[in-house]
Amino acid sequence: MTTPPSGSRRERRSDERGRLGARMRPTAGAVVRFHKPRARAQGSAGATGVRTPFSARRRVLSTLTMMFVAAVLIVTCVPINALLNPADLAIASPAQTVSRMGAQEMAEVTGGADVALDRDSYTVTSQVQKLKATSAGRTPQFVNNTGGAIQWPFAIGVPMSDQFGPRVLCDGCEVTMHRGVDFLPGRGAPIQIIADGVVRYVEESDDGLGVHVIVDHQIDGQLVSSVYCHMEFGSVAVSPGQAVKVGQLVGTTGDTGFAFGPHLHFEIRLNGTENVDPVAWLQTHAS
Repeated sequence: MTTPPSGSRRERRSDERGRLGARMRPTAGAVVRFHKPRARAQGSAGATGVRTPFSARRRVLSTLTMMFVAAVLIVTCVPINALLNPADLAIASPAQTVSRMGAQEMAEVTGGADVALDRDSYTVTSQVQKLKATSAGRTPQFVNNTGGAIQWPFAIGVPMSDQFGPRVLCDGCEVTMHRGVDFLPGRGAPIQIIADGVVRYVEESDDGLGVHVIVDHQIDGQLVSSVYCHMEFGSVAVSPGQAVKVGQLVGTTGDTGFAFGPHLHFEIRLNGTENVDPVAWLQTHAS
């Protein structure tokens, strides 16, 4: 027969709670372990190896990029001829091409009305006609031979005024030397070159001799220079160094430089410097 523990029932319960509490309290050297909850299936891959939706999207994007690059390489590297069949690649000869095209024909168009063409009318005025118009029928003082190798500076005879030599411009004025002769054909009259030669000098000026040209000629083995002065601005038809022919246009009569009205001051210089009477020289040499 078992002997019941001593003491009252309340004392025995108190002793039992004390013993249970002692077993449940950790000792000073005990280690308390806390376990993490297990990862969910949709979390990070970690040790479980489960991939997230973000990682799947990256893999799909990489695949699409590689497919696009491959398509670009195919399009840019494959020649266009690879897409054609042998019949398309056959090149016809020019004769075959013409035969396939057929010959062009001009068909007659009927029923249209004739259209009158309006052409601008024009006339040709010779230097002689221009001289007659500008000289206004004044009495000529020489006769020119238009077929000669040496001619006067105008195609037909025109009036002359001041001659070569000393002259007095006004009462009490100083006597000056007039180194040429003045022709009066009227403003704008065409001036011609007296013989074959080469243009030595051209000047567009409103001083002294005004717009003037010097032409060198070889006549009877001698250098003869003809000088054409007071011509209109913009009328010079030759240039320095140009070879010219007798009767060729050099310019038109004006009043540039020291001039009191439209006229041609004309000079003849022997050996380039010595002035002689142009009228006497032309009367001797012009045919």
